[in-house]
Amino acid sequence: MKDVMLADTPIEERERILRDSCDKIVEKNYTKKFSQSEMNEKRMELADVSIRIAELDQELAEIRADFKGRIKPLVERLAKIRDEIKAGGAYVLGECFQFIDVDEGKSAIYTPEGYKIEERDLKPGDRVMTIHQQIRKGSDVFSRTGTDD
Repeated sequence: MKDVMLADTPIEERERILRDSCDKIVEKNYTKKFSQSEMNEKRMELADVSIRIAELDQELAEIRADFKGRIKPLVERLAKIRDEIKAGGAYVLGECFQFIDVDEGKSAIYTPEGYKIEERDLKPGDRVMTIHQQIRKGSDVFSRTGTDD
């Protein structure tokens, strides 16, 4: 069979002749070829749509960046809250108080609320008696006036 039926007949008459002489008319999907002017129009439409998509993609990227910037601190705060819940409290930096018990050979660090947060064995440098250790021990060093000797 031929690739083009009635190739020498003008296009306007082909449909009528084909309809009148066919065995059966059937509904069928097919690709209708574009003329050169139709193809040029489609290319222009393609360019217009591509430009519009690029503009919208750029706008979407800016919106995403804005939302990422707004979400990031919330995600960081969420992680901190999760860590605090997991630890059972908040991590803080503040003054704590060390007490040394030479008799027991231990050193302990307490929070301002009075909770022990660390205890360890004494290091060699910890064995030097401080004034507060002598007071807690009940030494009579401070009851002397210097004239008792």
